[in-house]
Amino acid sequence: MQELEIETGTITGQNDLTQCITEYYARIYSSEVHTPGTAKAQAECWTSVPVKVTQDTNASLTRDFTVRDILDTIKALPKGKAPTHDGVPMEFFHEYAEEVASTLLQAFMAMLNSKTTSASINKGLITLIPKTGD
Repeated sequence: MQELEIETGTITGQNDLTQCITEYYARIYSSEVHTPGTAKAQAECWTSVPVKVTQDTNASLTRDFTVRDILDTIKALPKGKAPTHDGVPMEFFHEYAEEVASTLLQAFMAMLNSKTTSASINKGLITLIPKTGD
């Protein structure tokens, strides 16, 4: 990146760019609230969270996954998005949900029971797409 347009002007130079980007992400990931209405929304959200988890909620949260859970999750996956780092598009899972659900269930239960995940499960792929025009 050679320059960055911000509200107050243009930033150039590697040190200034690094500082600007670092400050930006420090602001958006801090606990400070800058967007109007966000503080109220946060307060309402936190007051709606129960102080103690009920036995019914605990049972629901700690039960084993089922094939139905996997199928419902696949059904909720968005279509038309770029594939993840493995190259498999969501349309594949929609098309073959019945065929892959039990295999996915076995994989998820193995991770849950072993309390480990594969190294690639937390990988993400970010692609910068240049925009033209305005």
